[in-house]
Amino acid sequence: RHPHNVQVLRQLQRLHQQRGEWSEVIRLLPELRKDKVLPSSELAELERRAWGQNLSLAARQEDGEVGLQSLNRAWQQLTSAQRQEPQLVLAYAEQLRQLGAQVEAEEVLRTALKRHYDSHLARLYGLVRGSDPARQLQTAESWLKDHPADPSLLLTLGRLCLQNSLWGKARDYLESSLRVQRNPEACAELARLLAALP
Repeated sequence: RHPHNVQVLRQLQRLHQQRGEWSEVIRLLPELRKDKVLPSSELAELERRAWGQNLSLAARQEDGEVGLQSLNRAWQQLTSAQRQEPQLVLAYAEQLRQLGAQVEAEEVLRTALKRHYDSHLARLYGLVRGSDPARQLQTAESWLKDHPADPSLLLTLGRLCLQNSLWGKARDYLESSLRVQRNPEACAELARLLAALP
């Protein structure tokens, strides 16, 4: 009865959000924007969150190849601008990784990081296994000159050195990461490395 009432739209958006109905939130976004229901910054954050959750749900609906196809369909629904948003690239790459599409996840992250460096993407880059671990390490090391004090990048470099069996270099990177910022992940990686060393 009142399709453009700001209060009704706001309540509907909250209800869909609480129920985890992210595809419904996405369908509602154009109306929320047109009727100026939310401030633009809040609307942009809601949009990123809704699309990110939609990617996660698409991947979780099915396992294996079917889940991967569902995830890729959800990714293709995004605009090209959205596909460059670090938060959405992170959600997509993480889902690829969980579905076992490690090589694709590495390619997506490498491309995104080449375009625009983001610490969260750099952290995930160390968790994926690309087709060529040595090249993956070289790529990550090329980011180091512009971001020498990024603890996430140093952690990633430590992990990539471990993949490449470069124990001493891995130790140096992990210790450097911990000097910049105390991080449980870096502590765990360093502990595993030290326990494995003779």
